[in-house]
Amino acid sequence: MNLKKTITITLSLLVFGLIAILTFLLQPSGHVQQFKAWMYQPDIKTASRARSSSDQLTVRFFGVSTLLFDDGKDQLLIDGFFTRPSLSQTLFRPVRSDPELIQHMIKDYDLKRLSAVLISHSHYDHALDIAELGTQLPVRIVGSESTLNIARGAQIAENQLVLIQPLHAMQFGDFRVTALPSQHTPPTAVNNDLGEVISHPLQQPARFSAFKEGHSFDYLIEHKGKKILVKASTGIMPDQLKNIKVDTLFLGIAQLSRQSPDYQQHYLEQTIAMLKPKVVIPVHWDNFWEALPLKQPLEFLPYVADNTSKSMQTLIDFTEKQHAKAVILTQPVAYPVQ
Repeated sequence: MNLKKTITITLSLLVFGLIAILTFLLQPSGHVQQFKAWMYQPDIKTASRARSSSDQLTVRFFGVSTLLFDDGKDQLLIDGFFTRPSLSQTLFRPVRSDPELIQHMIKDYDLKRLSAVLISHSHYDHALDIAELGTQLPVRIVGSESTLNIARGAQIAENQLVLIQPLHAMQFGDFRVTALPSQHTPPTAVNNDLGEVISHPLQQPARFSAFKEGHSFDYLIEHKGKKILVKASTGIMPDQLKNIKVDTLFLGIAQLSRQSPDYQQHYLEQTIAMLKPKVVIPVHWDNFWEALPLKQPLEFLPYVADNTSKSMQTLIDFTEKQHAKAVILTQPVAYPVQ
């Protein structure tokens, strides 16, 4: 075999090998059906009660950490990410909110009753659609200065913008909400902007990297005796939650499997063990580059981003050792908050 042919074969094998590795890394890191025993499956009676009772607090999960709380009168939205650009769009083109999609979301989920949008931090997968929501609705947008600059990029009226005052309770109808300073998931090579801010109004379209973290917050929500904590990111401030007990915990698990065993244990001890919730609902586990119709089950993150099956199993195992119940929401159906 001559040298030229040997080089050609070697290069071809390398290319095929790289394609195989890339194909694997872009595959979902497991399937949500592996965890069917923990998936919420609403029955007809439950769904009917949730629609008919104005006293029943429900939540809908739209992926990442976008959560719609609804008590029949008022609504609160944690984060605002519906547009979900594809991975190729995110990497190679500026991203922007889809006004037509937001219009449909407002109609389909009666978002004209929305009192406020509260943003955990200002990365695009948490805040991309807040400017369009603020354009189409007279809703208050609550967040850091970075978050407010995303809204200002669409010239949202200043009287709609509310700068977070940590530990200062806000009232929205029967919802009492307190923002708690928090930490983002540890940085990665493509997500190494923690603590950086958006210092000027951010107009869309914009590169995903222009959506700086701008500080992170958890949200303590109190509603008619129920206590709920939403923690969007897999990061903590030590003992931040030690004096708080909640009924339901929405807990971010993005890249949990990528952290050291010591980090994983500490994270779960500082959240689930400390807060002692009755119910733990994982968030920020889905493939947010997959623009699925929202009536279909969400998919796990690809291997390139996380081993979601491992992250999910770690959370479930720890939750059950704490004698709490793990519930996985895979579609934006009304889940009755206990």
